Amino acid sequence: MGESPRWRYEAADANGASVVGEIDAPSEREAIDALRRRALWVTTLTLALTQRASQPPEQTVETSASPRSWLAWRSRTSARDLAIVTRAVSTLISAGVPLDRALTYAANQAPDEASQRSFATIRDAVRNGQSLSSAVASQSLFPAYFAPTLSAGEASGTLDASLSLLADHLERSDAVRTRLQSALIYPAILGIASIIGVTVILLVVVPRFAALIQEGGGTLPLSTRALIAVSAVVTHGWWALLLAAALAVFGWRRAMADPAMRRRWDATLLGIPVIGALERTRGGAAYTGTLSVALRSGVGLLTAMSLARAVVTNGQLNAELAAAESRVRDGGTLARALEGALPPLAVRLLDAGEVGGDLPMLASRAATAADSDVQRAVSRAVTLVEPLLILGFGGLVGFVALALLQAIYGINARSL
Repeated sequence: MGESPRWRYEAADANGASVVGEIDAPSEREAIDALRRRALWVTTLTLALTQRASQPPEQTVETSASPRSWLAWRSRTSARDLAIVTRAVSTLISAGVPLDRALTYAANQAPDEASQRSFATIRDAVRNGQSLSSAVASQSLFPAYFAPTLSAGEASGTLDASLSLLADHLERSDAVRTRLQSALIYPAILGIASIIGVTVILLVVVPRFAALIQEGGGTLPLSTRALIAVSAVVTHGWWALLLAAALAVFGWRRAMADPAMRRRWDATLLGIPVIGALERTRGGAAYTGTLSVALRSGVGLLTAMSLARAVVTNGQLNAELAAAESRVRDGGTLARALEGALPPLAVRLLDAGEVGGDLPMLASRAATAADSDVQRAVSRAVTLVEPLLILGFGGLVGFVALALLQAIYGINARSL
């Protein structure tokens, strides 16, 4: 096996202090996981220019490439389930229940075995004198912004309020995701039905008609010959089509695993007229929502910006937000620094929050507005896709019927 690449990182610890260093890890995801186990929250991660020549790669507790961690990913607790347990812990703490007993309740009520083990480990760590934020940082069950938010709550004595804010954020994110998934269910079913219908036509209907038509002899119309050719390719070359699809998926995944290729694709995605605006709005919703939670819990602005940027998956947008952090660090205002990176409405709301002294509340409203924009855009897209799928499938069936009827009419005309 070859040597693991080295990654250079900038991260924030539980107190919000900046940490810079390097780590060896097979992939970007595994490097982030290893740093999180050190109670560090990554803000920037890039491939180092030099590789370690002689020392072995650093050991990680459990990498994402292992079968065990893959199974854990497959059974990852949903945001809704995590929100329920988080709110329960918040309610118990606010009622005066000791933290370890609240965590015992969470370990017993967690919906799956993996989350039960995580909460039990956190409870044992707290009993041994570790802070809740540090214990949470060692568990991959929680999003990256959980531990710093809890650390701020611990420092200010408002741990129950921080947990409540985190539960609110998880519930809102899950509600938005659920509405989007519900909106896509019917187009997905319609698309699958269309694919099945087309496959049956090409594999069953057309070959049987083709055999009957070709027995009649003569020259077949161009449409009929084209239909028979496509059917022959699907019937006899289905394995080649499946192989090509599998290779395409494998090649795409390999390409997206390369940070440079992924960054170029993300930049291209943002440049597409309609899709780019939707992608930027979606990223803006995640960014402002996390920013609001962190600021309400007492996290400093720059650390909150770094944590919020960590939830943005688009690499190009992430880089733009990193540049905004530099401008704020140099003394610029948040709204001006984020111009061009976030949607105009979000920038105006953040500007109003800075001027009015209520940035966390306005950041939350910006997230809500962005989520609403995404839902409206998806609804419009679904409204457009549904008739297109119906017309496309209907047009294909009409073409098949026309091609077969032309051949049948031609044979009848020759027999007269």
